[in-house]
Amino acid sequence: MRRSKKGFTLVELLVVIAIIGVLVALLLPAVQAAREAARRMSCGNNMKQIGLALHNYYDTYKVFPAAGRGANQRSKAPPNGEMKGSQCLVSILPYLEQQPLYDQFDHNMAFTNFPGRGVANSVVVGDTTIDSNLNGFTNAALAEIVLSVYRCASDPASSQPADALRGFHYGPGGSFTGAKTNYDFCTDSGFMFANHIWRQANRGSIYNMGRPSQRMFGWESKCSLTDVQDGASNTIMMSEITQWVGNGQGAAWAYRGWVMCGGDPAAWDNRMRGGINVWHQPWIHPTWRSPPWSPTRGRGRSWWCHVGSLHPGGCQFTMADGSVQFIGQTIEFDTLMRLAMMRDGLPVQLNQ
Repeated sequence: MRRSKKGFTLVELLVVIAIIGVLVALLLPAVQAAREAARRMSCGNNMKQIGLALHNYYDTYKVFPAAGRGANQRSKAPPNGEMKGSQCLVSILPYLEQQPLYDQFDHNMAFTNFPGRGVANSVVVGDTTIDSNLNGFTNAALAEIVLSVYRCASDPASSQPADALRGFHYGPGGSFTGAKTNYDFCTDSGFMFANHIWRQANRGSIYNMGRPSQRMFGWESKCSLTDVQDGASNTIMMSEITQWVGNGQGAAWAYRGWVMCGGDPAAWDNRMRGGINVWHQPWIHPTWRSPPWSPTRGRGRSWWCHVGSLHPGGCQFTMADGSVQFIGQTIEFDTLMRLAMMRDGLPVQLNQ
């Protein structure tokens, strides 16, 4: 008597395939969530390293570096008339185990050929594309180097160096391209074009009812810890920014080009313009444009002072004490504004 061979029927096979499909559908979100958690942890580690580097710089010089030096905007020349367009992220390279790269820069030369609008009594120092240091490197060539410590892995542009900064306004000069950064310093967007107003600590506006709105960083800034009167753990020092923006281009780590001046969570102290992960604002992209501009997640509202990330629900900030905090995009605006200001007299504390 012949034995019959056992096997799956078509119905049984289809049921097994369906079960596997359901399990995969359940598993994928968990895998994606785990990967994002790892990317966010890596990003937070970058910001922690930068915060420690800033404090090590502070221990050496007893002052934090300026967000930018040697630029002129709105017909205001730099203090010594020399336009260089330096970036604070270059200043702290030695404290991020990048001393050799720091030494390759010529700090007596401009870091970009477009550090601001040309005005009387100021001049760009040299040509960053052809004037090299003793080692034969030009500042423009060094600006093309991609540094992982200045990149967030959650930002898709982080894996696309070809999307670097280029052109007269945004590039370092000539045909060279600038590598972008996902981290920038807390500055006042109202001072975007005003080089020296940071020193006017008691500036008031219609939005803050006359209270000082000074951030920790700005053009030609010289911030000390004694200036952070609202408490180091209650004051934002650095923000995440996206490499893509809806209008213009992102920020470079090696220089300060056209309107590159930092990130402001409470832009212009104005709830209609500030905020976290703001992908569209009609005042920048009016509906009458043809074709109409469509907001895209991950592209900040514009090239100046946007704050945001590709992390779901918010972005990370380095506080003045060096700690890293994730702040949700639904945070109340007045609270966010208070965190951005370092001595408005109304300190707030994040819930840990």
